[in-house]
Amino acid sequence: MATIRERVRKDGTASFQVRWLQGGRGGTWEAERFEDPEQADTFRKLVDAHKQQWPYGWIPGQGFVEPEQDPDDVPLTDWARRYVDRLTGIDPRTRDDYRREVDRHISLVVHPSRSGLVMPATIGNITADDVQDWVGHVP
Repeated sequence: MATIRERVRKDGTASFQVRWLQGGRGGTWEAERFEDPEQADTFRKLVDAHKQQWPYGWIPGQGFVEPEQDPDDVPLTDWARRYVDRLTGIDPRTRDDYRREVDRHISLVVHPSRSGLVMPATIGNITADDVQDWVGHVP
């Protein structure tokens, strides 16, 4: 079970260290430091919920960090516009209609990150949940 230790610095301020045995008994000691006791307690609960493992997606010393975007990843609307531009066998008016539909509807697809930040959908981050949310909100 993870515990919290209050550490007092030379200047008198406190930090809070969450410590646990990685994987439980027989594991190695792991720790993460926080400035706020509430954040430390929240993290302690996460470690306990993850069976004495680092929480999924947590980067030691940084917290929950979205992975760097793949350089080949593109916004969903850009990909859809390129797709429409490459269609063959359609007249210019149909192409314009498709572009308008991309701008009107596909641009509404968003992707909420693990941290709660809502960002535009990309080819690399879009999920089935994002599409279901979009279908439920299309005008």
